[in-house]
Amino acid sequence: MNRTDKPKLDSKTLADKLRDEKGVTFKYITEEEAALYLADVNNYLRTASYRKNYQKHLKGPAKGKYIDLDFSYLQELSTIDMHLRNLIIKMCIDIEHDLKVLLLKNLEMDSTEDGYTIVDTFLNKNPTIVEKIEATSASPFTGNLINKYFTVQRKYNAQKQKKENKIVAFDCPAWVLMELMSFGDFIHFYEYYYGLKGNIPINIKIINLVKSLRNGCAHNNCIITDLNAGSSIAPAEIYRIIKTMPDINKNQRRKKLSCRAVLEFICMLCVYKQVVSEKVKMHRIEELKELFDIRIMKNKSFFIKNELIMSTGEFLNKVIHNLFG
Repeated sequence: MNRTDKPKLDSKTLADKLRDEKGVTFKYITEEEAALYLADVNNYLRTASYRKNYQKHLKGPAKGKYIDLDFSYLQELSTIDMHLRNLIIKMCIDIEHDLKVLLLKNLEMDSTEDGYTIVDTFLNKNPTIVEKIEATSASPFTGNLINKYFTVQRKYNAQKQKKENKIVAFDCPAWVLMELMSFGDFIHFYEYYYGLKGNIPINIKIINLVKSLRNGCAHNNCIITDLNAGSSIAPAEIYRIIKTMPDINKNQRRKKLSCRAVLEFICMLCVYKQVVSEKVKMHRIEELKELFDIRIMKNKSFFIKNELIMSTGEFLNKVIHNLFG
C-alpha cells in the first residue's frame, strides 16, 4: 500500500464514501450534518471503526456493504465508548490505589522485610525502571521525592551529546517507590514481592489484562470497535467466576469471554470487586450501573437488529449485576 491508496479526503467526501462504498444510511441526520460531525467532533477513522460490529451483504447488488448501519448508530457507539473510557480510567485508578495499599499492608506485617532491602534488589534487577525514574527527576510532582531518596547527578551522555540526570545511588523505601512507578512497573514490583513470598493475591495474567484496558483508555483508544468473538482466551479463574452466574450459559461464556475487549472489561470488574474498598466501590458501582441501565439504554432502539451488540450489552449487564447485586 502506498500513499495514493489512502489519499487525504475532506469530511464531505468521507461522508459520501460511507454512503456509496460502505452502505451507511443517514436516517436521523443529514449527510451535511454528518460531514460537520466528522470535521468538528470525531474524525472518520474513529467514527467508522465501529462498523466492525456490523455484518456485510455477501451477495447481490449491495455485496460488500454493511447491513442496517446508519451514521447515527456509529455516533452513538462512539459516545458510549467515550463514557466507558472515562469510567474505566476511574475504576482502574481505584484498583491501582488499593493494590498498592494491600501490598504495603502485607509488607508492613512481614517481619522478614524492612521495606528498603526489597527495593534495593528489585531496582538492581530492573535498571530500566531506574531509568524511568531518572527521566522524571525534574518533575514538579515527583522531583522532590526522587532527589530525597535517590542520588541524582548530571552526567554527559556522549551518544546523545547532552547532559542528563543519572541516578548513581538510592536508599528508597517501598512506600516511596510506589509513588514513582507507572502502573505497569508497579505490577512488576507486585509480581516480584509476592513471587518471593509464594502467594500472589491476584493472578498476574488478570492484572495485565486490566493494565491493557487501562492503557487503551489512557491513550484514548476506541474500546468497543470490535465485539466479535475469537480474539482472546480467558484465564481459567475468570471463566470459573462467570460459570457461577446462573443466568449466563456455556455458549455465552465461551463467545463473550473470547472477545478481547469484553474479557479485559470483565477482568477489571472481577479485580475491582476483590480489592477496592467498600465505600469507594459503592459510589463507583452506582455510576457503572447508571451507565449501563440508563445511558447505554437511551438509544437501545438503534441496535435492536444487531444481535452482536445487543447480546454483548446483555452479557455485561448480567455480569455487573451478578458481581455487585
